[in-house]
This record gives sequence, C-alpha cells and structure tokens, in this order.
Amino acid sequence: MRLRILIFVLALLAFLSATTGGWLYYHSFKKAALQKAETNTKSRLELIQRQLSTYLAEHIKSVKALANIKECRIALTKPDIDSIKNINNILDNFNNALDVEVTYILDIQGNTIASSNRNAPDSFMGNNFSFRPYYKKAIRGTGTTYLALGATSKKRGVYYSYPIFDRTKILGVAVIKASVEFVESSLFSRSQGILLFTDPNGIIFISNKEELRFMLLWDIKEEKITQIRESRQFGDGPWTWTGFSMKKPGTVISRLKEHYFHSSIRLENYPGWEIIHLRNYKDIKKIIADPFIKIIGPIVVIVSILIGIAALILYNKAAQEIVRRKNAENELRLSGERYRNIYHKTPVMLHSINTEGRIIRVSDHWLEKMGYEREEVIGEKLTSFYTEDSRRYAEDIIFPEFFTTGFCEDIPYTYVTKNYGKIEILLSCYGVRNELGEIERSLAVSVDVTEKNRTQMALQETKAKLSQYSMDLEKQVAKRTEELQKTKDNLKRLSENIMISQEREKAIVAGELHDHLGQVLTALRIDTVWIKKLLSQSNKDAESRAEKMCSLIDNTIDDVREMAYRLRPRVLDDLGLVDALESMISDFEKRSNVSCVFKHKKIGQINETLTTALYRITQEAVTNALRHSSASSIEVELKMDGSLLILNIKDNGCGFIKTDENEINTFGLAGMEERADLAGGKLEIFSTPENGTEICCKIKMEV
Repeated sequence: MRLRILIFVLALLAFLSATTGGWLYYHSFKKAALQKAETNTKSRLELIQRQLSTYLAEHIKSVKALANIKECRIALTKPDIDSIKNINNILDNFNNALDVEVTYILDIQGNTIASSNRNAPDSFMGNNFSFRPYYKKAIRGTGTTYLALGATSKKRGVYYSYPIFDRTKILGVAVIKASVEFVESSLFSRSQGILLFTDPNGIIFISNKEELRFMLLWDIKEEKITQIRESRQFGDGPWTWTGFSMKKPGTVISRLKEHYFHSSIRLENYPGWEIIHLRNYKDIKKIIADPFIKIIGPIVVIVSILIGIAALILYNKAAQEIVRRKNAENELRLSGERYRNIYHKTPVMLHSINTEGRIIRVSDHWLEKMGYEREEVIGEKLTSFYTEDSRRYAEDIIFPEFFTTGFCEDIPYTYVTKNYGKIEILLSCYGVRNELGEIERSLAVSVDVTEKNRTQMALQETKAKLSQYSMDLEKQVAKRTEELQKTKDNLKRLSENIMISQEREKAIVAGELHDHLGQVLTALRIDTVWIKKLLSQSNKDAESRAEKMCSLIDNTIDDVREMAYRLRPRVLDDLGLVDALESMISDFEKRSNVSCVFKHKKIGQINETLTTALYRITQEAVTNALRHSSASSIEVELKMDGSLLILNIKDNGCGFIKTDENEINTFGLAGMEERADLAGGKLEIFSTPENGTEICCKIKMEV
C-alpha cells in the first residue's frame, strides 16, 4: 500500500510538475510571441516607411527638370499652336519615360494649358486647379509634393509641382502626377492584419482593405469634416467613420468590440501622415494557443513541449536567417537601383556594348537624344544607328583596335536619330574585362560636337571663300589688311573658345564621374563590406556573393576613375604641366610594353590655355605612336631654349611618308597642329619610313 501511495504521489508530482512547467512555458511563450509580433510589426513599418518615402521623392528632380525646359516658358509667354504642340510632345516624352499617370502645365491663373492626357475622356485641358495646395505653394516659388484624390480623374495620386520661372518672374507651374496603385499593391497588399496610410485628419488614403479607403479612422468633429470637404483633397465625401477608437496606447477597439494591436510610424517630410498597422488580438492569441489545445496526456505534453521547443528554435533561426537575407537582398536591390539611377540620369550619352557590338545598356540621355524607346535599341547593333561612313570606319578600324587595346578616345562618329536627323559625336570608350582579362563589354561616353563641327565647317568655308576672293582683291590688300587681321583674330578666338569649351565639358563630365558616381560607388562598397561581415558567420554562400560584389564594385570604381582621368586629369589643374605629363607618360608605360621616357628642364609660369594645348598634343602624339608606329621606345622632352618653349616627342617606330604638299590629313595630327597654332606656336613633323617619327612644337614666350 505504501509503495502504491509513493508511486501515486510521484506520478502526481510528475503530473503537477509537467502541468506547471507547461503552464509556465505557455505564458512565457505567449509573452515572447507578443513581443516578437510587436518587433516584427515595427520592423515592417520602418521598411514600408523607407520604401514609401523613396517612392514619394522619386519625381521631385524630374518635375524640376520639366519646369526648367525652355519650351515651358515659350508656351506660357507665347501660347500659339506650335508652342503648345512642342510642350505637349515634351510632356508625352516625360510621361512615357517616367511611367507616371499624367504630366501637365498650369498658367499663372491655375488653368491647364498642356497635358499628356489631353486626348483622354478625363483630360485636364482647360480645368482650373488654383485651389490645390501644390499650385498655391508653387506659385509662391516653392516646389512641393501633395497626395490627393484627382478632382477630374477621381484617381488617387502623388502630385509633384515646381514653379516655371522666367528669370525672377513666375510664369506658371509644372506638375507630375504619379499613381499610388503600385505602392498599394507592392507594399500594402501582402501585409497581415489591417495596414493603413492616413492623413493628419485620419482619412485613410492607402489600405490593404479596399473597403476602408477614404473612410475616417477615428471619429472627428463636424468642423473638421467641413474643412476636409472645403479643401477638396479627397473629393466630396462622405467620409464615414470606421468605428475604431483608441482606448489605451497600443490598443484599438472596433464597433464589434474586437481588440486590435495598434502600431504606427510617421512619414518624414509629411507632417501628420502616418502608416498604421492593426492586428486582431484573437488572431495573435489563436496562433499562440493552438499548439496547446491538442494536448491530451503527460506523454503528449512532454513530446509536444519538446517538439514545440525544437520547432520554436528552428523557427527563430529560420526567421532570423530569412530576415537577414531579405535585408541583404533589399540593400543590394536599393544599391543597384541607386547605381542604375545615377547611370540613367547622368546628362551624358552613355552606352555599353558586348563583344558582338550589340547594345546591352543605354542611359536615358542617350535615348532622349536619339528619340528611341529603350526596347527599340537593346539587343541591336550599335553600328545600325551610324551613318554608312561611320559604320564602315567603326567595323573596319575602331572595333578591332578597341577589342585589342581595351580603350579608345575622341573617335568621331555620326549618329542617325529616329527622325533621321544626324548627331556628330566624339566617343571615348573603356573596355571592362572579366577575371581572365578578356574584354566582355564596353563603357562608352559620347559627347555631342555637332555644333562645334558646324562651326569648324563654317570656318573652313569662310577660309575657302577668302582664298578665292584674294586673287581679285590684290589691289585692296593694303587697305584691307587690318580688317582681315581682325577677322583672323576673331576666328582664332572662336576656335580657342571651342577648345576651351570642349576641355571644360570634359572636366565637368570627369568631375561628375569622379566625385558623384565615385562617391556613390564607394558608399555602395562600404555597405557591401558591412553586409559581407554580417553574413560571414551565418551564410557562406551569401558571404561569397557579397565578396564578388565588392570585387565588381572595386573594378567599377577603377573604371570610373580611369575614365575621369582620361577626360580631364586633375593633376593638370592641381600641380601643373610637368607633373601632369610625367603622370601621363608613366600611365602609358604601365598600360603598354613600350618604354616611355620623360625629360624636362625648369620652365616658367605658363597660362591654362597653353598648358592644356601642350598636354593634349603630347597625349595625341604618344597615343598615335602606341597605336600606329609599333614603337618600342618613346621619348618626350620639355625645355626652354631662350624665349622658346619646346616640346619634342620622338619614337623609334615605323614612321610614315608625308605628301609633297606637306598635308596633315588625319584628325589627330590636324588637332595637334590646330592646338599649337591657337597657343601661338608652330608644330613640325619629321618622319620617314623605318626611321620613326619626331613631332616638335615650338612656342615663343613673352618676356
């Protein structure tokens, strides 16, 4: 009997211990689950806040760019048929390129004079929007972002506005309206519970529950409802109350007395706007209580507890891993988007081709200049957009040379636009190599020199006419000498200004690539290294991918820096001609198997124009020697001989035969001669077959 009692007591104690342990575990599990739900909700709201803020700021720069287009000012000052047609075409291009709902222009009274939806049934044309806050702020000189229901279209949207100035006078307002449907479907639809985005008065603007849109989250006074109706921000109503009320911080009760867990976060730069998440307490408790309802006996309790513990541990580990992976993927995606945004928004024609010469990437500026859509050019051969002469020159000479050396600079081509116009450009290109050192794609910059070439052609025609007329004007030479000299000086200054403008444009592009793109890539690399370290202990595959990204970013940074250096080396501006030449010669020697020697003696202070001319002459001469002469040695010498500044470039290459008329019939040699002439000097070329080439530039310095 005592043994039975002892066994019964032990069993009872075991049962009580198991029951007590299960009860304690249940409550601790419940508390932890509630804390976990709160933490996950907070993290989710912070992620949605960042993504929503990014989306709402997406077109701020775009509307500013639209407002600064001169066709807008012309349409507002001279609203004739042609000006309205031009601005409508521009609005269509903006609308298609940005993939927004509508873009339109308001005059100073708030009337719509041009719109991308002018042919739609709900067209804005002729409508007056002067009551809108985005118009009122813009007409006072301040751009703004405004969320509202369309007065005409009855569609929700984000309005971006910016004033159109004529110097200091405001002529009207440029507006871009983007839809919020994408945000609602991508950020809100996948959320559990009720996810809301409300204005300062509690009107629900975005929700994962369609029936809650444009309802009042909280019960407000009639005066507030009257103010909302007068603002016309969300239509004419009615805005019925959802029945939710806040009884205590963190807890919301519905009309049906259901309790909801309340979390919210404010949106930066939008005072009073909040992202709110409501989750039913019953759903949370059900998730917690369900595993324990099916417990039948001590053995099942123990097994269930062990399985629950193991499942909880595995779930937590998996949840942490998933969160880390999602965070890493989001960071990588955002970093990639930032890089693509910089690439596409840079105001320079950029493109990349593969080894077959087919386009794999183009910037928005390239498409805008050429008049094509992206899908019309991706996968097409780059040469299909050239004139016939440029196509033969590229396929027969430049492409074979580029895919051998990996670079080319200032190559003249002529593009044919979609409307059969022609754009003359200078193309500089750098080859991106793979791990085996093979060129797999290019990174090219095209500079529009159409106007420059037209000016040069006009100069050539003027010179030809002067030469033709000179035979008939010999008797008037004495009287017209001074006038002709002035004309020549003006032409020389014009050419000099063109050269200076070209150098300035290269410096701007180089600075933009080095400072802006370089800084963004450096920040991207820091983030990627951080991600790599974060994943080093948890996921080796992800760590390896992050490490490869670091290597790719490093290569891209090197590419950007080298391109910026080729466009305009900073050492030329910072340290002067001698150090710049020494750096350039050293760089050429590193990138080739040719011995490059730079000799120099002390020279006096020289101006920026002369410095740039001598640097470009040396650069072109050394480049020609590397490309064409098969030289094994190049010697560059800079010295003073009395009042003469002498630059001498000599190689031991194959040389070439000069014509009897001593013509210089290549772009490179012609460019060197023109730069020497603009600098007030003279360029001499000495070359014979098998005896190398010597280029000598002599400039008389003022004492």
